[in-house]
Amino acid sequence: MKHPSYLLPSLLALLLVASCYSDKGNYEYHELERVSIDTTGVGLLSEYSIMRFDTLMLDPKVWFEGHEATDADPLTYTWTIYSAHTGSSYIDTISTQRVLNTSITAAGGNYYVQLVVTNTNDGIRQFFRIPVSVSEIFDGGWMVFYERADQPGYSDVALVFNPWTKLNVRYNRYYTNLYESTNGELLPGRPIRCLDIAVSLASGNNYVGLCTDQTLVGVSETGLRRALEFGEFFHSAPSTEAPTWYGEHGSGVMSGQSSEVLINDNKVYTNTYSFSATEGRTTRFGVAKFSDGVGTLAPWNAEVPNTLNYGVVVYDQTNHCFRHAGYNMARLEQFGPQDLTTAAFDVNNTGMDFVMGDWGKGESAGVGLRPYDYIIMRRADDYYLTVSNFATSNASSQNIGVGLYPMNELCPDIQSVTSMTSSHVGSFIYYGAKDKVYTFAYDSKQPASIAWEAPSADEEVTCVRIMKYYHGSVYGYGMVPRYDNLVHIATWNATTQQGHLYEYLINPASGILKTERSYDYPIPGKVKDMAWKFSMQ
Repeated sequence: MKHPSYLLPSLLALLLVASCYSDKGNYEYHELERVSIDTTGVGLLSEYSIMRFDTLMLDPKVWFEGHEATDADPLTYTWTIYSAHTGSSYIDTISTQRVLNTSITAAGGNYYVQLVVTNTNDGIRQFFRIPVSVSEIFDGGWMVFYERADQPGYSDVALVFNPWTKLNVRYNRYYTNLYESTNGELLPGRPIRCLDIAVSLASGNNYVGLCTDQTLVGVSETGLRRALEFGEFFHSAPSTEAPTWYGEHGSGVMSGQSSEVLINDNKVYTNTYSFSATEGRTTRFGVAKFSDGVGTLAPWNAEVPNTLNYGVVVYDQTNHCFRHAGYNMARLEQFGPQDLTTAAFDVNNTGMDFVMGDWGKGESAGVGLRPYDYIIMRRADDYYLTVSNFATSNASSQNIGVGLYPMNELCPDIQSVTSMTSSHVGSFIYYGAKDKVYTFAYDSKQPASIAWEAPSADEEVTCVRIMKYYHGSVYGYGMVPRYDNLVHIATWNATTQQGHLYEYLINPASGILKTERSYDYPIPGKVKDMAWKFSMQ
């Protein structure tokens, strides 16, 4: 087919116009500024395995235009950590410095740590990536529950790991503000109680209860990740969220007879559970206990009765009496009449206000674990140490109150008492007051002696705990490190807004501290409670 002859002049005209057009554009061309990341010869590994909260230090060389980069060069640095698992959206910026030197707070798992170097002149980026495996180590240790100094009205948790608080370790580590760093939020309320209830012997099947005056949450045993909201503890959650106490009832070895206990909005709730070697908790708090004329309940319950006689034992602060509910019963009852010729005091009418209490030396130790309850009480300005047997007695026993010890004349600073703990082996208690911890050997009828004094008079003792655990099998078979042989002392300096934790080995019979060795840790808040974190080590 031939082209029409009239097309030729038109094409020639177009070519002439194009050849006369002058490009007015101002184009400058230059080579890209060269940026490179060099990992040779700087000691970097092909991958890293660290423990959570360890510091990761990576120092690759960065070159710009043929020289090692300096702060004067137009470069920015962004280090991120992100999950290696497909589908995960986790990513966090951990540094904007050339050299990475930061604590890795990501929960246990496999990650990539990546450096992005950006040339701010042209936006060109260079990448460096390395695998990092993060291991959790929160399978034991000592929990410290405190009100944050930098966030008054909010609580957080510290964990301490050393050869005294965790079996079979040689390191000394401690971690603070774990709740916020793990969950990305603050825990509202001032601390009341931290408690790891062993429902299962299988690692990771239990959770730690953190109770504040505003809420109760459950966090995972191995990672402290928030696992249970307040309402998830209940079959039907109460409308008011106002806890005053969180505890355990039973020694753990009675299958189906131990209970989780919560006093919320002045009502008592229990969650009866079955101890299992493998399964976790499947039960929840039921309806509140009830009774006619119950007054304000003290922040306490009898935690370790190894008996089927009670489902819970609490103290009615208004009516000065102990009350109990039978196993799986809903009504709070008073105890039977007491024989004051054999009982040290009347549990149905003590005439005293509850101050603080702990369980300690009773009729037997070991797996049997039948301790007594030791409670400091007050009548006007007079202080007493009461000792009650809720472990082997029953509701009709006539001598449940087995000891009553006046404290005013024998116990210095007792009217300033801030914390107490009872020995499960020796006949003594520790109590903290002002800047001191005292040993009161109640059977000796001798004055209490100073067991320990803070390094500074500005440090107030806020919490004292002896290493022990409520669970008979766990306790009796030696799974609790240094049980009965270790005391933990927490202080608070209001001037410096600094807390502190001190640990000493003790003579379990006398309570004498072995001061030649100790551990001490700064705590960023005012400690209210401490407890051993369960572990099948």
